[in-house]
Amino acid sequence: MSRPVQTLLLDPSYWNTRLEEVQAGPGSWLSSPREDLHGPGRWVEEFRMKSHDGELLWGLVSYPSFFQGARPCCIRAAGPADPIELDPAALEQGTIEILVQSPAGRRLEDRVLDLLRIYHQARRLPTIRPQALAISNDRLAAVREEQEPNGAATSPSMIPCGRHQVPDEVWIANEILRLQEA
Repeated sequence: MSRPVQTLLLDPSYWNTRLEEVQAGPGSWLSSPREDLHGPGRWVEEFRMKSHDGELLWGLVSYPSFFQGARPCCIRAAGPADPIELDPAALEQGTIEILVQSPAGRRLEDRVLDLLRIYHQARRLPTIRPQALAISNDRLAAVREEQEPNGAATSPSMIPCGRHQVPDEVWIANEILRLQEA
């Protein structure tokens, strides 16, 4: 994806201290089952966690119940007025889906940090395969693991399949992760 962007938004020195806040401590991740959203082959939990600045983040985690072990994961961001709808394609592909709704009035910088905090928290979950974790825009961005010649998995890549433009916070968060891996 290429689009014009303020260079400051991708400057590592701009994000270094902010990222230290995100990675400083483990997020307080509290989850509870949402039996009203369970379905055939799907287990759903609602989660709440504190952001770097104390704001309460809310979302859903959908686990495919017919797969065992660590699975690929897609983190999707929804705006404050967007409907919260789990993606059936994620379930079919055996992908864990984390859907987070941004609080209203949140600044762009904070929305980016919120996604990165959830990303780092998700990497700690035993059900998620860290090398197959991606932040997505709309419906499931198919996560595929790129293979090196020796068969080792490298960083995940996203295949955007939503019809909408990628929100700025998703695009910036992915660029920050890409720059950190470089």
